Amino acid sequence: MSHLVSRILLAVFLIPAAAIVYFLLFFFLAVGRNWGAMANVVAGTITWVFIAAYWGLLWRSSVEWNSRRIVGAFAAAAILAIAGTVLGILAEAALAFNENGTFGAFFGSVFAPIAWLIATVFLWRETTQERRARVSSLSTKAIACPTCGYNLTGLTATRCPECGKQSTLDELFAAQVSPVGEEIEPS
Repeated sequence: MSHLVSRILLAVFLIPAAAIVYFLLFFFLAVGRNWGAMANVVAGTITWVFIAAYWGLLWRSSVEWNSRRIVGAFAAAAILAIAGTVLGILAEAALAFNENGTFGAFFGSVFAPIAWLIATVFLWRETTQERRARVSSLSTKAIACPTCGYNLTGLTATRCPECGKQSTLDELFAAQVSPVGEEIEPS
């Protein structure tokens, strides 16, 4: 099994694993105690730490870490924690399921980490320039799409399957990044 396939499978299992962590923590904190909404908040916070650690460890070697990505992940966490709190309060006020606010606390504590996962997908994804540099570094014979950086090596057509750009061979060769110190001489 390839590393990518195993990472994808582990990513799929994150939400069920987080749900188990959340409900075990919630029942440990709520049973026999009068914690009310605080049990949801504490279980949600600890579960979010579990999700962040799991997600970060899962993708740490696949993401080209820079300050924009790191600061963005922490900023998204802060913003979404506030948004989760506000949405939890609004949900509790609008639905008025109970008097102690447990539904709003549950909703807010579940919304924030799931929204954070979605935010990190956008914050951590590879840019076109990073993809082009990665593909170019794989082999001196790699051919990358000039538009999106998709690796076209081995294809029999000059149309990129990723973005649909149709290029001529001359356009493809002209757009390739040559290795440092090597110059392409005109024929």
